[in-house]
Amino acid sequence: MKFSVVGTGFISPRHIEAINYVGGEIVDVVNDFRDPEAWKRVVRRKEPDCIVILTPNDLHYEIAVESMKAGKMILCEKPLAIDSVHVKNLMRGWGIFTVLQLRHHPIAKKLKKEIKEDKKYEITMSISVHRDEKYYESWKGNRKRSGGILFNLGIHYFDMLLHLFGPALETEVKHSSDKLVIGEIRGKNYECEWKVSTMADRDKQRRVFKINGEEYNFSSKDNLSYENLHREVYKDLLEGKGTEPKDVLEVTLLIEKLNELSKK
Repeated sequence: MKFSVVGTGFISPRHIEAINYVGGEIVDVVNDFRDPEAWKRVVRRKEPDCIVILTPNDLHYEIAVESMKAGKMILCEKPLAIDSVHVKNLMRGWGIFTVLQLRHHPIAKKLKKEIKEDKKYEITMSISVHRDEKYYESWKGNRKRSGGILFNLGIHYFDMLLHLFGPALETEVKHSSDKLVIGEIRGKNYECEWKVSTMADRDKQRRVFKINGEEYNFSSKDNLSYENLHREVYKDLLEGKGTEPKDVLEVTLLIEKLNELSKK
């Protein structure tokens, strides 16, 4: 499969490594900051089978729509979009996938097999990472561009919560700032107290689900991308499968609601 990569930021080396790992061919890598029109030329080219979207979050939808019109497969970094209406629109397309690589984590696969619908679960979701001031000076610190930390960072873990335990029926936000959001989510058979923070010391980062008293740490590394799970995403892609727009509508709606509650 031939790929064109749009975006050359922090995450792009992980995608390039994963493409090479699965034997794909990269025909273009374009920097959307240096030339904002470059991606438009790329999606019209015949060569690429798949457009890989690694731009700031607010550009994901526009690039995906134009790639869809050009008949390309699409792999878009999370979040697929920061507007649920956009996700619904992309559900009409074919061959559109997004990157929520935590679904491939061995812990996630183990828990998916073990969790029972008829059992009650008390969950604490504690996501504590280190992000310096450069992070907030970039587009990632611009809520209109990134969707805030719940879309830009939290989406992995809210997706995991829904993927493992089912829909959120009640939500509450107890504290909200640009660097720390705390709340509760209740579902049919679970209650989850959650925290997403970017204020952890670099050597004390943790991404932990505590489920009925047992802790599961998904990563203590500087960034979740270092778990090499992108390779699994590309293996799926080559088989024409993965996380589709319909699979992320629910988590997009949830984060929209949490962001709205954060304003109150």
